[in-house]
Parts: sequence; C-alpha cells; structure tokens
Amino acid sequence: MKLKLISKVDANGNLWLQLPQQLANRELEIIISDTSEEKTLTPEELGYPNDFFEKTAGKWEGELLTRENIVDCDQRIWDN
Repeated sequence: MKLKLISKVDANGNLWLQLPQQLANRELEIIISDTSEEKTLTPEELGYPNDFFEKTAGKWEGELLTRENIVDCDQRIWDN
C-alpha cells in the first residue's frame, strides 16, 4: 500500500499522523519531503532555447495530420 499525506507541522515542530487501521502493527518506511522546496523548472532550465515554444507551438503549415486506425500492434512485455 502506498499513501500520500499532506500535513502541516505545528509551531513546536510536531507532526501528527493517524494512519488506517489496516496498517496497525506493521513496520513502515516514512519519507518526509518539504513541499516548499519543490520548483517547476523553466524551459531554459530544461535545455530549450529562450523562445523555442513561441517559435514552434502551433506552427505546422503542412497537410492536415491524421492518425490511422490501429488494427494490430506488437505485444509488449507489460501487456501479459
């Protein structure tokens, strides 16, 4: 079982968690992540040129792109 809980630490630094009864008497690994440190990278930080999306998004001028019907495809390992 995997749970994601978002909770606030109180002024004394205490974090209180109440977990589902089905986890009683189990050993758990608890991972703490400071969400205030999460940052969304800019396109430049991801390696794109400064104006990449302005120059490319919506700029297709060729024939209309259509997707053909998929009749039969390869079986993948994870499809079994």
